[in-house]
Amino acid sequence: MGRKKSEISNGIGELTICHWKRGSSERKIGEIVNVSKSTVHNIISKYKKTKSVKNRPRTGRPRCFTEREERWIVRKVICNPKTSAVKLTSKAQQSFNESAKPETVRNILRKYNFHGRVARRKPFLSKAHRRARLEFDKSYIKKLPEFWNSVLFVDESKYIVNGSDGKQNGMAKTQ
Repeated sequence: MGRKKSEISNGIGELTICHWKRGSSERKIGEIVNVSKSTVHNIISKYKKTKSVKNRPRTGRPRCFTEREERWIVRKVICNPKTSAVKLTSKAQQSFNESAKPETVRNILRKYNFHGRVARRKPFLSKAHRRARLEFDKSYIKKLPEFWNSVLFVDESKYIVNGSDGKQNGMAKTQ
């Protein structure tokens, strides 16, 4: 696959053709418009074939969202990381009148290093729970070292056999 050519603006192309019609050389035109002699030659040969210097439209599917709209989607995720791609898609359709699919939104978020993550389960601690824990801790703080030598500490794990335990998905940014 060849190198992608950068597009020359229509203004430079028209200026090049104007000088060419006046009889200037390709090298002189290149110095005036500040492009190479080969670029001037390509612009002139394109004009001879098509009678126009306008750039042809690119092949491929056009973008669904502009850069600005993509940043809007990213801001929505930053404000609420638990927003689903389906909800973001419907909000974007309402805001921009663009029809898109949730996978498009997911691709945009991946582009900005946001990936779906499952939030860690954390116990809810009310003020009463905190007070009870503090009392429990205070009751054991005065125990003698002999007592602590007889204590066995165990790391417990939870296993779920049937169904879900209600985990929630959210988007997280990776570094």
